[in-house]
Amino acid sequence: MTFRTPTRRGALALAGGALAAWALPSAALAAGVEDIPLYAAPIPFDETDPARTQAGTLAWRGGLLLASTDRRFGGWSDLWIDPGAARLVAISDNGWTLDARVAFDGHLRGLSHAKLGKLAGADGRPLDGLAADAEALVRLPDGGFAVGFERQHRILVYPPSEPPFARRARALALPAQVASAPRNGGIEAMTRLADGRLLFLLEDVVADGVHAGYAGGADGWTKVGYRAAPGFVPVGACTLAGGDTVILERAFSLFGGFGTRLARVAAGAWRDGAAVSGVELARLRPPMASDNYEGIATTRAADGSEILWLVSDDNYSLLQRTLLAVFAIG
Repeated sequence: MTFRTPTRRGALALAGGALAAWALPSAALAAGVEDIPLYAAPIPFDETDPARTQAGTLAWRGGLLLASTDRRFGGWSDLWIDPGAARLVAISDNGWTLDARVAFDGHLRGLSHAKLGKLAGADGRPLDGLAADAEALVRLPDGGFAVGFERQHRILVYPPSEPPFARRARALALPAQVASAPRNGGIEAMTRLADGRLLFLLEDVVADGVHAGYAGGADGWTKVGYRAAPGFVPVGACTLAGGDTVILERAFSLFGGFGTRLARVAAGAWRDGAAVSGVELARLRPPMASDNYEGIATTRAADGSEILWLVSDDNYSLLQRTLLAVFAIG
């Protein structure tokens, strides 16, 4: 879901000084990418307690505040991290893509060499307007990607390519109920399960506290459900090496701001008709490093730890930030 605030981003003050005027965007082909400037500054887990590194069962492995003088940067809704934790690929609310190098040695050290691209539709044309609201990203076994969209609810499958998303996508047939989801409350959480099925959850299609979802693919779909914590909605998902699923949940209020909950669902729980709930791993709220986290990915560290990567969607607002945060599951 995209949160809109009254103030659009026109400048950004960082490190005690304002960045220069926004770089003007050049025409971007869907198959092409452009280098863009990237600012990546380390952040503490808790600004009020530098020694704090734990939230629930999660251990802080570093975080970055990200920004750019390129006005297209932001709105990052989901991400993929390669197994070696050396590369990040992300998608945005406005159909932009980010491809960058990650410095990770068990702790997040930096992000650099950022390249910006543009998603195209099944007709090969760059996406714009309501058609460009990309919210969910899944790496496929062949090296391609599946991207879930809101507003115009659909999943596009992009064949493997370098740079990513350079080849023409095809639309995946979806259950009829998906088309009737609220414009800004459709596919947000999506992952590939250990058995090979895609799983996606609909943010605002809810009955008796259970969010509608589906598991399957080109051969058909079975209906599943997910019960988030009260006040939270599912906005991201990833599948751990052992097959368990981690669901990223978000809460929002005008007075409390954004809250994040992470819950672990046992492998095999996503059976036809099942209403699944997860075991809570942690909740993130200020003064912890928190914002509008919408994207989640997983890797394994050299010590065998399961690592969770979170990215926040700043909605191109001065009131929000783009954060990249990393945790190990204890």
